[in-house]
Amino acid sequence: MKTFMLLGLLSLTFAVSISNQGTLSNPTSRVERIMSKFMQLSEMSTQFNFNKLFDAIDQLSAQLKQSEVDENNLFDADFAQYVEDQAFYTDLVTFYTAEVAQHTEDLRSLNNHLESYQQQLTQRQEELDRTQKQKAQLEETIRQNEITYNKQISDFNTAIDVLDQAIQLLSGLRNPVLIQTEQDQLKTLAGKFSSINLKNHRVLYQPIIDIFMQLSQNNLANQDLLKKVLGMLNGLRNSLDGGRNALTSNYNSERASNLELLESYTKKIDALVNEVIPMLQDLIANTIEQIKVKTELLNNAQANLDEAKETLQFIEDRWVKRKAQHAALLAEYEKEQALIAQTITVLQRGGVRRQ
Repeated sequence: MKTFMLLGLLSLTFAVSISNQGTLSNPTSRVERIMSKFMQLSEMSTQFNFNKLFDAIDQLSAQLKQSEVDENNLFDADFAQYVEDQAFYTDLVTFYTAEVAQHTEDLRSLNNHLESYQQQLTQRQEELDRTQKQKAQLEETIRQNEITYNKQISDFNTAIDVLDQAIQLLSGLRNPVLIQTEQDQLKTLAGKFSSINLKNHRVLYQPIIDIFMQLSQNNLANQDLLKKVLGMLNGLRNSLDGGRNALTSNYNSERASNLELLESYTKKIDALVNEVIPMLQDLIANTIEQIKVKTELLNNAQANLDEAKETLQFIEDRWVKRKAQHAALLAEYEKEQALIAQTITVLQRGGVRRQ
């Protein structure tokens, strides 16, 4: 632009210089007009001093050279800033990429832990439900066993009491002929034996019932028969007493085992209700909170990463534009310098020189 201004100045100088000599006839273009003016300047070179014109041309050339130097210096400064900015935002991209990857991995781990805790909580709740049912069933078993034991002990006690009565009655018989009271007592004892619910010993006392009935019906008290019956009664009593003791021993052993198992159920339920399940619930709540915090951190890191990438891309695009601008300016400076050199050559060829 400065070169064209110079050409304009040359044109204006020429126009002033020849204002009293008339104008050229209808030049066809701006270049032709300028060249025509240069020819006339050449003819007038002996009449005018063109040193100021050459000084102006030199000044313009020096300004162009300085502008080129300034542009190169500015370009170098811009390049240094570009390198610094590129390194800074590249490091930021690397940092936030690593941070996003770490937060993503942490979230994956936290979600896996949460899933594991939830599964464990479900299992422990199912275990609690199962143990509570087992405890309830065992408590019912203990209650039913106690009822059955008390009924069986009562039957044993009743049977042994009847046997004691029978033994006492038969041991006191001395008269072969039974009196009516003794007959009635024998019938009563036979009835009591019949009502005893000891199925496992039925085979032992059923013959005694039959003998009692025979004695009460035949009105006989044979000593040999009585000894035989007394022996059977004592044997049965010993058997029943042994059965009662075995029943009590087995009941107590089973009860102790059941009570021990019941205590283990109670401890297990207490541990699940008061320790394990609350602990898992706390772990789940804490993990959910950590996931929320970590998700927010991930979102922030991702936003920072996106911004750093955008800024880095902006820096790259800006540098591409700056390089293109620099190349265009240098080309323009070179073009203007060439045009100035061409102008000087034309002037010199036209006889216009420094004086």
